[in-house]
Formats: sequence, structure tokens, C-alpha cells
Amino acid sequence: MAHQSWYRTYRPQSFEDVVGQAHIERTLRNAVDEDAVAHAYLFTGPRGTGKTSTARILAKALDCEKGPTGTPDGTCDDCIAITAGTHPDVYELDAASRTGVDAVREEIIGRVNYAPTRGHWKVYIIDEVHMLSTAAFNALLKTLEEPPTHTVFILCTTHPHKVPETIQSRCQRFDFHRLSVEEIASRLRFIAESESVEVSDAALSLIGKHALGGMRDAITTLEQLASFSGGKITLEDVEGLLGEVDAEVLFEAADLVCDRDAAGAFRFVAELSERGVDMTEFVKGFVRHARDLFVVAAVPGAGEVVDVTAGDRTRLERQARGFGTERIVRLLDVLDRLSSELRYAADQRLALEVALTRMARPETDLTLESLAERLEALESGATIAPPSRRDATAPHAASATRPEMPAPAAPSTPLDAPSVPVERGTLDVAAVKRAWPEIQAAFKKLRPSRSHLFDGTEIEVSGESLLVEFATDARLALELASDAKTIQLLRRSIASVLGMTPPVEFRLGRSAGSDAPEPGVLSPLIAATEPSAVEAAPSDPAERERMLIDELGAAVVSEIPNEENE
Repeated sequence: MAHQSWYRTYRPQSFEDVVGQAHIERTLRNAVDEDAVAHAYLFTGPRGTGKTSTARILAKALDCEKGPTGTPDGTCDDCIAITAGTHPDVYELDAASRTGVDAVREEIIGRVNYAPTRGHWKVYIIDEVHMLSTAAFNALLKTLEEPPTHTVFILCTTHPHKVPETIQSRCQRFDFHRLSVEEIASRLRFIAESESVEVSDAALSLIGKHALGGMRDAITTLEQLASFSGGKITLEDVEGLLGEVDAEVLFEAADLVCDRDAAGAFRFVAELSERGVDMTEFVKGFVRHARDLFVVAAVPGAGEVVDVTAGDRTRLERQARGFGTERIVRLLDVLDRLSSELRYAADQRLALEVALTRMARPETDLTLESLAERLEALESGATIAPPSRRDATAPHAASATRPEMPAPAAPSTPLDAPSVPVERGTLDVAAVKRAWPEIQAAFKKLRPSRSHLFDGTEIEVSGESLLVEFATDARLALELASDAKTIQLLRRSIASVLGMTPPVEFRLGRSAGSDAPEPGVLSPLIAATEPSAVEAAPSDPAERERMLIDELGAAVVSEIPNEENE
């Protein structure tokens, strides 16, 4: 005997067996019991949600030997024949393969006037009805509106918008919704026990998520996994076959971000890479997890709109309280950009590491959202990037500190700790030269419209002063850079990188492409600072951060179009 697929073996045989569509089953059962059956029904909804199965159960309820009854016994000859698809009064048509008007005339119009030969009712089940041609719909229209006595039409479709309004207006419409993860997992548990298959609850939940609300897809996946694993399905089997990411992994990633544990995030990504997890699939799962966090945080007490198990819902609520709504919004923004970048990233692992670092430590990001998060943390007295409990307990925490992490794609922000080892009052020429590109990048963040003025410039050290050398043909750029506001922002950029604000002077005299000024073309030095204005950045990190955030806010405002000084 040929093997029968599980989704056919465990197809619902009564209204009580249908999962997740209680509103529909109750209505149909009452209509049969009260002899109020409509002449035409339209069943709509995603695939695998029970449309055709419910249509067959309704046919059984009408033609059962004990019926019409809302509880067909399923054991009489009529019920058995309907289940096998051989009942002479129940016609099942596949509109996907018979779309033309001739099929409608032959299968329906030419036979509909004959009385039932065996049962009480004639039932026409038309699957994928939206595939019928316009001519076929028109031919069916009159018959559908005024069918003979004891004739019922049941139209099933996954695309109701493709069914003409004239057809829909003549039918009672029932919308089948997607099944929840818990509903699917519960049914899969019953099937697994019936088939003597050992499977964990976590694996069933993951299969349910992958099915996207369709029971048939979930049962097919369970059968495939049972064949693959030899009757014992593990969580690793499900992850390997489906490419899905377990909820535990997503909760762990969110915990690392919530705790601002950047070092732990790098170790986490390394583990994902070693296990061969698809980075794109992980990000998709993390996006769904962040969305669930946002819903739980934004609408307290409305956890039912999150399609997870009861245990995971409780964990989501606890984790959402640790994040806060505003921070989750920024999390979603970073993940949205990461999803786009992964399609073209040369190294997906690096892209994920940078994104997790930006989510965990906003001081590595210069977006307005990250600045708002940092300012909120300062106002609340929180520390932006404290050593996490994972760093404190891990034996190799010292080796995973920031200096050994891959550098973020964006330049160091003005709120970072000084990236050049310069003590107050001393300027190392080599260190300053290496830091000049970083200073230019910091200035560009503050005022993009003026950042081009320093293109092609070089930095020199003269005593305790910094000399910004412009090319000999860049006199206009030097004059524009001498604007008081531009000088102020340049000093702030230097302070953010060097940790101090030495006197700054401009000099014209370096030829384009030359590393040193040409003799004889030096212009008088233009002082960029007054002696009284020379000041070091505040020693208190919180004070320095507040000061620089104020400057950043002022710089952003100054870039609004139609500003007077532009």
C-alpha cells in the first residue's frame, strides 16, 4: 500500500478537529442544525488554514446518513465516500487546471439541475476559484445566484480580490486567518505522539514559526524532519533544515545589546559563524524579535498581538522593560539599515559586528537617535558603556576589550575617549599627523558644508601650537576657514580626538602634492585662537560629553537651509 502523507492522514474530519477557526466552525454547525444553510459560501485565507477541509466537513454534515447534522459521525458510507472523494453528490473541481467556460458548463451547469442521487444535498467545492476565466465566472453567475433546491456551492480561494464582486455578493464569505505558533505546535505535538516521534517543544515552536500560520506546511515539515532524524527530532535538526534561528539565540543577542556588552557581542557573532548560521536569516529573526519587543513595550498588556508562546511572551515583556521604547525604535532603525547592507556586504560577519556594536554602544554612532539615547542616559545618571557583568566574569575579558575589536565603519565620534595618546601640554608630531584625518572626519560630522575647506591640508606642530597648512593655491579656502564659527568647530573636533585644545594657526605655503611648504611663499601666520581662549576639555567625562552634545546640537541646527551665515 502506498504511503499517505501526514497532512492527508491527519486532515480534520469533523468541525471539532479544525484548528484555530472556531468562529467559522460554530457558524456552520449552527447553520446545519437550524436548517439555515446558504446556497453559496466563499472561503478565503492563506494556504494550509483549513478551507478545503472545512468544505468537505460541511459536505459530510449535509449528506451524513444521520443528517443533516452539525456532528457527522464520519463512519457511515456517505461520510467515508466523501472522505475518499468518491461520493456522487459531492463534486470537487480544481479551477487551477480547469479554468475555461467549457469546464464550468460541463461540470456544473449541465449537471446542477439533476436531483441528488444518494445523499440529501448536492455540494460543489471549487478550489482556487480565482483561477477561473472571466467567461467562466459569467457562465457560473446565474446558476450561483439561483441554484436548484438542495444545492450548495463552496468556493475556496487564497486571493479573494481576484474573485469578481458579482460572485462575492452572492456568497456568504468566511475569512480563515493564520494559525498561531501555539496552535500549530499543539497539533504537531498530537501528530508526533501518534507517530511515535520524539521532538522537543522548542523544535515544535520553531517549526510553527517557519510555517507562517499554515498547518499543512508545518505538518509536511514535521514529516520531513522525522524521516531525516529517524524518529528523534532535535532543535539542531530544525535549524539546519529550515535555516531558522532559535528563540534562545535571539533572546541572547538582545540581552547582549541591552547590557551594552560589545565584547560579548563579538564573541556571540563568532559562535554564530562557527555554527554556520546564515547571517541574513539571523538578522531576519532579530528584526522579528525587535518588532515583538517594540509591540510589548509600546502597548503594555497587549501581548496577544505577538505570535509567540506564553513563556516567550513573559520573557519579551521583561526584556522590553530593560530596553525602553525609544531605544527599541533605534534598534529597529539600525537593523533596517543592516538588512539592506547585507545584500551587498563583502563581509556579512563584519557588517553584523559593526551593527551590534552601534546598538550596544551609542557612542560609536553619530546619528541624532544615538545622541538622544546618550543624552537620556546622562540625564538619568546612567553610564553609557560600563563594564558588563559578562566582561567581569569572563576569564578572557581583558583580551576582548575595545582596542582589539574591529574598528567601526564610521569615524570616532566627538564623545569617544581620546584616540591619540597625547598628554596635556605635549604634542607628538607623528601622533598628531596620524590623527589629522580623524579630526577632519569629526569636523565633517559637525559641519559638512565647510568640511571641504580642509581637503588637501596638512597638520604640523610648532611648540605647543598646531599649524594647519593650506596649499599655495588655496588662499580662498584659508580665508573662509578663518570664520569664527568654523574655527570654533575645528577646535571642538581637535578636542574630541586629542583630548585637549592647543592653539591652532593657519598657514598658506604648501604646494599641492608636496609634503612640506615651499620656501619663500609662506604667508604670515593667521592665529585661529586667542591665547585666552585656549582651554582643555573638562576632565569630568560626563561634563565633557554634555558640552560636546550641546555643540553637536548647535551644529545640526546651524545646517538648516537659508542660514544667514552661509
